Amino acid sequence: WLSALESTKWLQHLSVLLKSALLVIHAVDRDQRPVLVHCSDGWDRTPQIVALAKLLLDPYYRTTEGFQVLVETEWLDFGHKFADRCGHGENSDDLNERCPVFLQWLDCVHQLQRQFPCSFEFNEAFLVKLVQHTYSCLFGTFLCNNAKER
Repeated sequence: WLSALESTKWLQHLSVLLKSALLVIHAVDRDQRPVLVHCSDGWDRTPQIVALAKLLLDPYYRTTEGFQVLVETEWLDFGHKFADRCGHGENSDDLNERCPVFLQWLDCVHQLQRQFPCSFEFNEAFLVKLVQHTYSCLFGTFLCNNAKER
């Protein structure tokens, strides 16, 4: 099992995300410098890093309400391609578009929540439920690529 996990480089991806968020935090909090975060397209690594940094910088985002706001603003409002990345859309057969970007971010949040449980208002069950409904198609929240489609 561990060799299968290692072959995916999942943990390396999480490490890079957490380190990138720490770079943002150091620049903003310690050095008082503005930061611009932008990946090649703006809807994959960008929300991962920015949302992690905001989660770590501001305890409001570690409340249930704040976490909801964080997901809405950094992921939904800024147009993360949930339909394409989760395989919900018209191009669901295109495996090149599928990518567990949101799931990676939630795993980073989970790692932080496990290390600092008293710093979070929500628990692992909350995150698991969010993962389930990201892929369940029971709600329209994660079915589309942008607000216009929703």
